[in-house]
Amino acid sequence: MNSTTPGPGAPGSLRRPLRARISDGRTFENPSIGLLRDLVYALGPGNPYLVIDRLDAPDGDFYAQTLHRPDGSWIVEYRDGGRNRHYQAAAPGPSAVHQVLAAWALGLPDWRGRLTWQPVFQ
Repeated sequence: MNSTTPGPGAPGSLRRPLRARISDGRTFENPSIGLLRDLVYALGPGNPYLVIDRLDAPDGDFYAQTLHRPDGSWIVEYRDGGRNRHYQAAAPGPSAVHQVLAAWALGLPDWRGRLTWQPVFQ
Protein backbone atom coordinates (compact mmCIF):
# COMPACT_ATOMS: atom_id res chain seq x y z
CA MET A 1 0.00 0.00 0.00
CA ASN A 2 1.07 3.54 -0.58
CA SER A 3 -0.43 6.96 -0.07
CA THR A 4 -0.96 7.59 -3.78
CA THR A 5 -4.58 6.84 -4.53
CA PRO A 6 -6.99 7.81 -7.30
CA GLY A 7 -8.55 11.25 -7.11
CA PRO A 8 -12.30 11.95 -7.18
CA GLY A 9 -13.94 10.60 -10.29
CA ALA A 10 -11.39 7.83 -10.87
CA PRO A 11 -12.72 4.26 -11.05
CA GLY A 12 -13.33 2.95 -7.53
CA SER A 13 -12.90 6.38 -5.98
CA LEU A 14 -15.23 8.07 -3.56
CA ARG A 15 -17.52 11.02 -4.25
CA ARG A 16 -16.59 13.07 -1.19
CA PRO A 17 -13.14 14.47 -0.47
CA LEU A 18 -11.83 12.13 2.22
CA ARG A 19 -8.61 11.36 4.03
CA ALA A 20 -7.97 7.98 5.63
CA ARG A 21 -5.51 7.81 8.50
CA ILE A 22 -4.19 4.70 10.22
CA SER A 23 -2.52 4.18 13.58
CA ASP A 24 1.03 4.42 12.29
CA GLY A 25 0.39 7.96 11.01
CA ARG A 26 0.14 7.22 7.30
CA THR A 27 -2.58 9.10 5.44
CA PHE A 28 -4.33 8.34 2.17
CA GLU A 29 -6.07 11.08 0.18
CA ASN A 30 -9.35 10.12 -1.50
CA PRO A 31 -8.91 6.39 -0.89
CA SER A 32 -10.65 3.95 -3.19
CA ILE A 33 -13.10 1.38 -1.83
CA GLY A 34 -10.45 -1.27 -2.48
CA LEU A 35 -7.84 0.63 -0.48
CA LEU A 36 -10.31 1.04 2.40
CA ARG A 37 -10.82 -2.73 2.35
CA ASP A 38 -7.06 -3.31 2.43
CA LEU A 39 -6.64 -0.85 5.30
CA VAL A 40 -9.40 -2.50 7.36
CA TYR A 41 -8.00 -5.99 6.81
CA ALA A 42 -4.51 -4.80 7.78
CA LEU A 43 -5.65 -3.65 11.23
CA GLY A 44 -4.42 -5.59 14.24
CA PRO A 45 -1.80 -5.43 17.00
CA GLY A 46 0.42 -2.40 16.50
CA ASN A 47 -1.99 -0.93 13.94
CA PRO A 48 -5.43 -1.03 15.61
CA TYR A 49 -7.40 1.86 14.11
CA LEU A 50 -8.49 3.61 10.94
CA VAL A 51 -10.10 7.07 10.79
CA ILE A 52 -11.77 8.51 7.68
CA ASP A 53 -12.27 12.27 7.77
CA ARG A 54 -14.60 14.21 5.51
CA LEU A 55 -12.47 17.09 4.25
CA ASP A 56 -15.49 19.11 3.10
CA ALA A 57 -17.10 19.07 6.57
CA PRO A 58 -17.05 22.03 8.95
CA ASP A 59 -14.96 21.82 12.11
CA GLY A 60 -13.72 18.27 11.50
CA ASP A 61 -16.83 16.88 13.15
CA PHE A 62 -17.74 14.44 10.37
CA TYR A 63 -15.79 11.20 10.34
CA ALA A 64 -16.05 7.44 10.60
CA GLN A 65 -13.55 5.22 12.34
CA THR A 66 -12.93 1.68 13.45
CA LEU A 67 -10.91 0.01 16.17
CA HIS A 68 -9.77 -3.61 16.06
CA ARG A 69 -9.42 -4.44 19.74
CA PRO A 70 -6.74 -6.76 21.17
CA ASP A 71 -9.47 -9.32 22.01
CA GLY A 72 -10.35 -9.52 18.29
CA SER A 73 -13.60 -7.54 18.50
CA TRP A 74 -14.41 -4.59 16.24
CA ILE A 75 -15.96 -1.21 17.03
CA VAL A 76 -17.14 1.26 14.40
CA GLU A 77 -17.95 4.88 15.21
CA TYR A 78 -19.19 7.85 13.27
CA ARG A 79 -19.61 11.48 14.15
CA ASP A 80 -22.14 13.48 12.20
CA GLY A 81 -21.63 16.92 13.67
CA GLY A 82 -21.20 17.86 17.31
CA ARG A 83 -20.59 15.73 20.37
CA ASN A 84 -24.26 14.71 20.67
CA ARG A 85 -24.09 13.15 17.17
CA HIS A 86 -21.31 10.63 17.90
CA TYR A 87 -22.35 6.95 17.71
CA GLN A 88 -20.71 3.55 17.97
CA ALA A 89 -21.58 -0.03 17.15
CA ALA A 90 -20.01 -3.44 17.53
CA ALA A 91 -19.26 -5.12 14.21
CA PRO A 92 -18.97 -8.89 13.69
CA GLY A 93 -15.73 -8.71 11.70
CA PRO A 94 -13.66 -6.90 9.10
CA SER A 95 -16.07 -7.56 6.23
CA ALA A 96 -18.92 -5.80 8.07
CA VAL A 97 -16.56 -2.98 9.06
CA HIS A 98 -15.50 -2.47 5.46
CA GLN A 99 -19.10 -2.55 4.21
CA VAL A 100 -20.18 0.14 6.68
CA LEU A 101 -17.15 2.37 6.14
CA ALA A 102 -17.41 2.07 2.36
CA ALA A 103 -21.14 2.84 2.37
CA TRP A 104 -20.52 5.83 4.68
CA ALA A 105 -17.70 7.06 2.45
CA LEU A 106 -19.89 6.75 -0.65
CA GLY A 107 -22.74 8.57 1.08
CA LEU A 108 -25.16 5.70 0.52
CA PRO A 109 -28.49 6.37 2.25
CA ASP A 110 -28.76 2.97 4.01
CA TRP A 111 -25.32 2.70 5.63
CA ARG A 112 -26.64 3.29 9.19
CA GLY A 113 -28.97 0.29 8.91
CA ARG A 114 -26.05 -2.15 8.67
CA LEU A 115 -25.21 -2.03 12.42
CA THR A 116 -26.97 -1.20 15.70
CA TRP A 117 -25.76 2.23 16.84
CA GLN A 118 -25.60 3.63 20.35
CA PRO A 119 -24.69 7.20 21.39
CA VAL A 120 -21.11 7.52 22.63
CA PHE A 121 -22.03 10.39 24.97
CA GLN A 122 -25.34 10.37 26.82
